[in-house]
Amino acid sequence: MANSSRPTVAEAYLRALKSRGVDWIFGNAGTDFAPIIEALAAGGDGGTAAPEDFPRAVEILHETVAVAMAHGYWLMTGRPQCAMVHVNVGAANALMGVINASRGKVPLLFASGRTPITEHGRLGSRNIPIHWGQEMFDQGGMLREFVKWDNELRAGEQVVDLVDRALAITQAEPRGPVYLSLPREVLAEPLPDGFTLSEEPAVAVPTPPHPDPAAITRAAEVLAAAEHPLVITSDGGADLFDALSAFAQRFAVPVVQFWRTSPAIATSHPFYAGEVPMPLLAQADAVLVLDTMVPWLPGRMPVRPDATVIQIGPDPLFDGVPVRSFPAALSITSSPAPAIRALAAALDAAGWAEADATAARRADLVPRLAARRAAEVASGAEPGQPPMTPEFLAATLSEVIGPDAVVVNELGLATGPLELTRHDSFFGPPVSAGLGWGGGAALGCKLAAPDRLVVWATGDGSYVFSNPAACHHAAASLGLGLLTVVADNRVWNAVRRSTIALYPEGAAAAGADMALSSLAPAPDYPKLVEAYGGYGQHVEDPTQLRAALEKAVEHTRSGQQALVSVHVSYPDAAHN
Repeated sequence: MANSSRPTVAEAYLRALKSRGVDWIFGNAGTDFAPIIEALAAGGDGGTAAPEDFPRAVEILHETVAVAMAHGYWLMTGRPQCAMVHVNVGAANALMGVINASRGKVPLLFASGRTPITEHGRLGSRNIPIHWGQEMFDQGGMLREFVKWDNELRAGEQVVDLVDRALAITQAEPRGPVYLSLPREVLAEPLPDGFTLSEEPAVAVPTPPHPDPAAITRAAEVLAAAEHPLVITSDGGADLFDALSAFAQRFAVPVVQFWRTSPAIATSHPFYAGEVPMPLLAQADAVLVLDTMVPWLPGRMPVRPDATVIQIGPDPLFDGVPVRSFPAALSITSSPAPAIRALAAALDAAGWAEADATAARRADLVPRLAARRAAEVASGAEPGQPPMTPEFLAATLSEVIGPDAVVVNELGLATGPLELTRHDSFFGPPVSAGLGWGGGAALGCKLAAPDRLVVWATGDGSYVFSNPAACHHAAASLGLGLLTVVADNRVWNAVRRSTIALYPEGAAAAGADMALSSLAPAPDYPKLVEAYGGYGQHVEDPTQLRAALEKAVEHTRSGQQALVSVHVSYPDAAHN
């Protein structure tokens, strides 16, 4: 790195991020950002760095949206990015996004400023009252339970080493966010003479864990002896999608995606068994759980008493969760895809694919699962009584957008009727369910895949939590033709359904208006996107839904964001 004009630590930080593959900083700035902003400006004004030497920094109007955009960008690309906010108040606003990234096993560098350490005497020392009011004894303590690593930059010459360590740890299995705080005085310091930025990171990302061969042998023996094996997984990804699709087909094993966060198998696959483990779980004598925190609901989804449960994942016990008592006769530490491929090889060696039991299972399951899938698709064929059903909205949307679109769904769609044939065609919220994730995640997906149609499907309550003004501002400022579909049922249905599930004959279930669950009055949702130059339409009549969605898609193809709000009904029965 040239040092004729004594570049600052802030410049070295930006250079290090870019050289390590971080293309974007999704930022929400405060007074602590001054050295970063100066470095960005100086780099493009005859300074020691060119703009292309730095990540592109974009101002996002709310911190949760910034973190969710980094989350969504990784979902589409597999490359971690940086979300940076200001001191403790910004970190507090961003915390829910960090929780979602943690529970979703998403790598990202979460950075924040830190209140200036010194009261006077240095460039960057405190100079306004909030610099006292925002100081904490342990700012990192706000996030420590949900990040894999945290540190504070105390010496400028360490900046590249800390960036390298942070990015390696965030991508190491099990993946998750990391946190780095950046005091203003340190960022403003000139780099020491002789400082250089290495071309390659000093710390390589560890290779993913592979399974113990003896454990694979044991697991293969369990599966080979099973008449009714079952796979349950919530997450997918390209590698697992390929491996599991081949495994399920070859060995006639049904795959359930409970709380699906991304496809692990196509909905058109003959052994796709839907989103709910029942009734297959009660029949299964061997259950293979792939990196899934909650594979079923104890007490509501019975497990066969003699079933052997095998759990596979980088952290198969999920030791960051205080209470989790799902059985595990065998726990295998491995990324799921390598384990599935190793299991396939072991089962092939045992001749399981050609076994009579496998043939019998295939003959039984293929028509049964086809009928189950047909029923899911058929559930969206009729609109029902006004307002239209969520299933009808999902089925119509799926037909309009086609198989190459990306759907980011946060309680916006009844997902059963969706046709999902690609590993990156659908993303749902992590099991943490911190509301407001969907808008930023969809923007991150669209930023990463600008040529694909990206749909943000959101419930009306989730839409409010998403800081919609910040989402629509980001879409407008970045020129992202995002399609937003708001399912307007005018109720906190998760609250309503939970209450009815606990008290099905109770007073709240019998009442006309349940306390603490109404979202009425509904706003004019299209006006929110129109305020940022987008196209909006509201739909009440199901006969107008297809045309409205098709028109909105056309607007997105021209680079304009669009929103369609749809008045839908809501079911009272709890999800089972």
